[in-house]
Amino acid sequence: MTLQPFQDKQLNYFKFASIVLNEFPKALRHTFRSMWDNTFGHLPGFQPWDDSIVVRNLFLTTEGGTTKVPTNLSYEEWDCTALFQATIYAQSFALPDSKGHLQTLSNLYVKPHKVAHGKFHAAVVSPSGNRAETFALAIDQLRLLRNTICHSTNSKIDKPKFDQFVQLSKEAFKALGVQTDPLDAIGSLTETDFPTQKVLKLQQALKEEARAYQK
Repeated sequence: MTLQPFQDKQLNYFKFASIVLNEFPKALRHTFRSMWDNTFGHLPGFQPWDDSIVVRNLFLTTEGGTTKVPTNLSYEEWDCTALFQATIYAQSFALPDSKGHLQTLSNLYVKPHKVAHGKFHAAVVSPSGNRAETFALAIDQLRLLRNTICHSTNSKIDKPKFDQFVQLSKEAFKALGVQTDPLDAIGSLTETDFPTQKVLKLQQALKEEARAYQK
């Protein structure tokens, strides 16, 4: 099987899909680990994140004994959906609101912004310098960007939108303290970097990501 030559919009689509499927999970794992270590790593009876079954069970315990995150699996196998659940939707990292009630980072910092469908956060850095708010907004920005791929009705992204998506991704990565070099590298890929097998693999991975999102 050979592919017809890509249109520029198709190439942009596969490049952004590569970013979402390959780089977003890495950034989210880095962030989750940082959040865990800073919140629990130093506490008696806890330990820094080493991805062992012991520490994954500790996370399950801090979640109240039940979670949509597959704690039976290495966090290297957690997809974007699981990693969003493990961070901005996690009870483990809930903080008190103005009335002293514990709220997930999503409820506390994301919901008040009421981002319209198909839109993105105007900024991901907390105006007050609140690290938890910055993490929440940056993680949610990645969630919104991931959703654009899951909602996509065709395999095409025009250049202005592609550039916007990459820039928003880079801003979120920087806010999370994650290197942006891989995003620049993927952004400069050409058609020859996407042979048939790689495209087929990407298409299958996108189907799986969309199923996880729909659940």
